[in-house]
Amino acid sequence: ARMALQVVAVNGSGQQSEPLPMSLARIIESKNQVLVDALPYIDKEYDDPQVRDMVDNMVEDEMNQFEPEDYVASLPPVPPVSIPSDSLLRQEWERIAADPESKMRPIDMARYDVGPPQGSDAADPSKWEEALSRTQTQLEYTSQRAANAELLAQYGVNAWRAYNSGLDDTLVLHKAELERRRVQVVEVNRKRMAEQLSVESKLRRLEERYALQLNKNMRLEALCFALEQESKPAEPSVKQE
Repeated sequence: ARMALQVVAVNGSGQQSEPLPMSLARIIESKNQVLVDALPYIDKEYDDPQVRDMVDNMVEDEMNQFEPEDYVASLPPVPPVSIPSDSLLRQEWERIAADPESKMRPIDMARYDVGPPQGSDAADPSKWEEALSRTQTQLEYTSQRAANAELLAQYGVNAWRAYNSGLDDTLVLHKAELERRRVQVVEVNRKRMAEQLSVESKLRRLEERYALQLNKNMRLEALCFALEQESKPAEPSVKQE
């Protein structure tokens, strides 16, 4: 469907806007651009509560009819998942696929126990070997934690200071960038306001001329219609016998 491009000119009475010339409409349509003709420093119609409500209703109606585009249509399809058949992940995947409501097996905390075998297990050499293996594992974990604690005590303070210093430097850079952007925004708004206010009087004059010409054309059209009615030949009257 061809886009309907119109210059929006809404006043307090809700007057319909005039369409753009076809040449300009084709240029804008060919470039797939949106014509922004708002003059916020000149047009004060939006300050009227009735106009504001009308605009809000128009925006709401458009949002209700809006159909978003398929933004991922141009992307390649998602590749199929490839998981080795002998991996634990494959087993878990198949378990969930077979029964989505099933729960994961709880973690076996017995592997962290370091006590000796009890009861009848005390006479089983294999149980003692398992207990010895768990104890050696826990000893290695404890040694690693002790080494990490010593490293943290020796180098942790300086490492955190260097990290915090880097964060401070990043913060300074971002603040400078933010301030630069704010200055640019203010400059753009000042330039926009100056440009719009410089042509405000000209736009008002053109608007008045447009209204006068429109009124003149309407009166001429009414006079032409009246002259056409007067110039029509009188219809012959039909005699009644």
